[in-house]
Amino acid sequence: MKDTKGSVKNVIMLFSMSFLPYQGRYMRVYNEATSLVKAGKKVTIIAWDRDCKSPREEVIEGVRIERIWSRAGFQRGPSNLFSVIMFYLRLFPRLFRKKFDAIHCFNLDTIFPGLFIAKIMGKKAVLDLCEPNYYTNWSNRFSFFISLLQYFERFFSRKFDYLFVHNAYQIKKFREYGVSNIELIGSYPNSSLIKEKVNVQKGNNGKVVIGRLGSIYKNNGIEEMIDAFKKLKEVLPNVKLLLAGRVFEEFREEFDSIVLPLGDAVEIIGEFSPEDLPALYDKTDISLQLSRRTDWFKDITPTKFFETLACGVPVITSDIGDLREIIETCNCGIVVDETSIESVFSGMKSLVEDPVLRLKIAENGLNAVKEQYNWHIMEQKIIKVYETLQANS
Repeated sequence: MKDTKGSVKNVIMLFSMSFLPYQGRYMRVYNEATSLVKAGKKVTIIAWDRDCKSPREEVIEGVRIERIWSRAGFQRGPSNLFSVIMFYLRLFPRLFRKKFDAIHCFNLDTIFPGLFIAKIMGKKAVLDLCEPNYYTNWSNRFSFFISLLQYFERFFSRKFDYLFVHNAYQIKKFREYGVSNIELIGSYPNSSLIKEKVNVQKGNNGKVVIGRLGSIYKNNGIEEMIDAFKKLKEVLPNVKLLLAGRVFEEFREEFDSIVLPLGDAVEIIGEFSPEDLPALYDKTDISLQLSRRTDWFKDITPTKFFETLACGVPVITSDIGDLREIIETCNCGIVVDETSIESVFSGMKSLVEDPVLRLKIAENGLNAVKEQYNWHIMEQKIIKVYETLQANS
């Protein structure tokens, strides 16, 4: 699709992480940026490098990356406020010097600088919220700040020219806020991850591998998964467990202690990039994705769910976000109660013992991705929105 006369041609994206492949939300930002480049847009991502280690400037597939080095921690709540202010002080002068038609803000912490600059310079502003409820994982002692940020989100989301969200829950939420220009842009896999067909031989050698891909930290379902796997191992001794992802340092000691009894029944892999996903899923016969239904997780529709389907792997998951509706509609997985060891155990056991069911679920999931949950469809929606935004001279 080519640019139409007067449409937005020069886009600045603001991202409050350093834009590295192993980070959450990386693929969403990457897919959106490269899609706009393919549509003839000039795209610059201004990212916040909190570790001050990554290249300050580079170009990735036509997308210019500029990183602002400003040291800060992660998930520290309001105690990170000074670091946020320092980032803003470095960001504002850079934005004032830029020539652009639109600013695309990812997540709440880029709203203030992005919207402010766009408004005073008479440019378009797009807000992209991939998390349903920000900061609900903060400690209860920050409840006042959480309420303040929720009001902030409600008020400022109506000031943008367009809003991109991640799932159906957010569509309903922001419609109730009075947002009219809104589009569901799912974080779906691009063509590089989608398999042509399911490997019908997987798991037929008598050894079934249950895999769990993603960051590992306390109270995100890892404890229940280990307990259920131990029970499964007692009745089906040939099963194996594959754990891939970064282990948060504050959970490292406890994690090591709970996996130690599994011995060689578990394979542990550290951080991985999106390019590693096909190989990791090739080693996985069943994907297990448990998330406790906390205020943070209950409305999330995880990206890794769709990645699993794209790789032709049957999935067992918690009842969060849109997952139950998708699974029941497409018959592409099993929903379990992550708080019940028995429920998780039964879900795993049913798939381990039934290769025909595994194959059917995997094929249904892959077909669902090819027909509906893929990035090509989302790309067309993004480009269409940007073509409707008329650039102000």
